[in-house]
Amino acid sequence: MSSILNPTPATDASCSFCSTPEPTVRRLVAGPGGVFICDECVNLSAKIIAETGAEDSARSRAAYFDPSAEVALARLGGLVRSAKRVDTQLVSSVSRLREQGTDWTAIAAAAGMDVESLQARLDRAEHPNSH
Repeated sequence: MSSILNPTPATDASCSFCSTPEPTVRRLVAGPGGVFICDECVNLSAKIIAETGAEDSARSRAAYFDPSAEVALARLGGLVRSAKRVDTQLVSSVSRLREQGTDWTAIAAAAGMDVESLQARLDRAEHPNSH
């Protein structure tokens, strides 16, 4: 059974927006590319969408892509946690593919990488403190 439907300790899911782990939310919805959103973030998003217009949305996007140093520093922790989740999912997915007999060339092609670069990325993800 898929680890998305039946998470293991290595693949426990959490909301990609607020980082709340699956056991502590009422509902966690899986999206494309290994992202998840909890019911609370869905509700908050719906409220924001209902209360803001296109001009507010454009300002918000502009502020996101050109943050102050203070805002950028505040985001770093979340970005690092997200990167770690992605690395864990990447290692897990490639491991499952290898266990199923998929060869390195096919996996690398699907990842848009050459075999050597993919293996180096996986090594860094599995052993982050040794690089």
